[in-house]
Amino acid sequence: MASDYNVTFTAKTPRNMSKISKDLLDNLTPKKRFLAKVIDMKEGDSGLSHSRFAQATATNWLPKAVFARSFADLAEISFLEIFESALFFYLPSIMGEYLSRRKIFSKFLPENLRKDVSKPVSELVNTPAAKKLLPVKAGIVMSCAAIPAAEYGLSFAKNLFTQKLFHKADFSNVVNLDKEKKEDPKVHERVEKSAISHLKKAGLFSAAAFGASLVLAGAGQKSSAIRKACEIFLNPGAKIYQGLEKAGVKSKGLKNFLDTYINLDFARKSDGSLALGNGQLAVTVLSGVAGYFDAAKDRGKLEVQEVATRVPVIALYTIFGSTLFDAGFKKLLHNKGKYPEILSADLKTASLNDIPKIAKQLAGDDKNLYRQKIGELFKGKAVIAMVPFLFSLLVVGGLLALISRIWTQYRYNHGVGNPHFNKQTQNAGFNTLKPSKDSPFTSFIKQ
Repeated sequence: MASDYNVTFTAKTPRNMSKISKDLLDNLTPKKRFLAKVIDMKEGDSGLSHSRFAQATATNWLPKAVFARSFADLAEISFLEIFESALFFYLPSIMGEYLSRRKIFSKFLPENLRKDVSKPVSELVNTPAAKKLLPVKAGIVMSCAAIPAAEYGLSFAKNLFTQKLFHKADFSNVVNLDKEKKEDPKVHERVEKSAISHLKKAGLFSAAAFGASLVLAGAGQKSSAIRKACEIFLNPGAKIYQGLEKAGVKSKGLKNFLDTYINLDFARKSDGSLALGNGQLAVTVLSGVAGYFDAAKDRGKLEVQEVATRVPVIALYTIFGSTLFDAGFKKLLHNKGKYPEILSADLKTASLNDIPKIAKQLAGDDKNLYRQKIGELFKGKAVIAMVPFLFSLLVVGGLLALISRIWTQYRYNHGVGNPHFNKQTQNAGFNTLKPSKDSPFTSFIKQ
């Protein structure tokens, strides 16, 4: 039994990509080696970016692409999802690390402090270097304000893209619901004017934020009040929890939530470089939600209602990923006594590189038993890591895309956004599960 051994592991030990234990890989089949690399990608330094990109692609793009109602619909879905994925999951670390930290803001710090700027705020606030580091950290974060601004403007860019390429501005025509396909010139004018205006505002906001970030990084080192404001700006969740503690509210779970999601600071890779933080992802996603709704208003009530059906759930899923499924699944496994060697009582899981160590403790010098234990432990690790991940990919994306399509068709048939409603019977039937003749999915099937 596991309790007979002193099996220990550190679930939060930093891990580098492509540094999986050779002992582990040598004792796995080729298929399991591939799976190990997938798990390492999911849990390693860039795991948040890579795993959330995979989730977003499978959850947001693929189901909507399958259920696309026209080529225009498919094109704008693809346009939106490709650029969103870049904005959400890769641009923050690229812009923060390579453009801001290395190229621009490193000039505000002496050589010996440049690497320390990636440390969490909690490690810096009570150090002598805080007066120099905190304003620069805040400046780097503020310099990346262009990312949520771009995410807000992306839905307007999508509207403009569809209008210019497909000459469609009415949502009913974009998704192939209006069979007469008449376009109102006033709608085209409204969509284009609104899109250009909002994109200009997003650009001006980004430029202003970047300018302010330079001032903050330079002047903030000379003012204790600004440095204190930088500490709050970078991690407001910590300050909120301190206030709650003074009021008598104490909760480890709440503290972890606020520190994780109400936190604008970058995450830190094991090599000291900046990575996407959960709080940054949340801010960008919420900016996107606002942009979705505002851009939808330009194309009519029907699109607003479709956005309201789909986007809030997708936004929550994009922010939290399979975390909720993951916690519940681990608790279920623990209660059933599954995989006790790698799943602790506090629901922390052994890393991939812990597996050979645990197998050695369990098998001793028996090489055959050692290989067997590695296989058993890896199987448990794969189940714990991948089942919630795959479940959320398949269920959240496919089901939500189908529900969204059904309700949009239903609303259109009952008059919402349907200019020809009075010519039709209110009880007109519809077949939402069958792709329309203009659907790109139908064209693919015919080939």
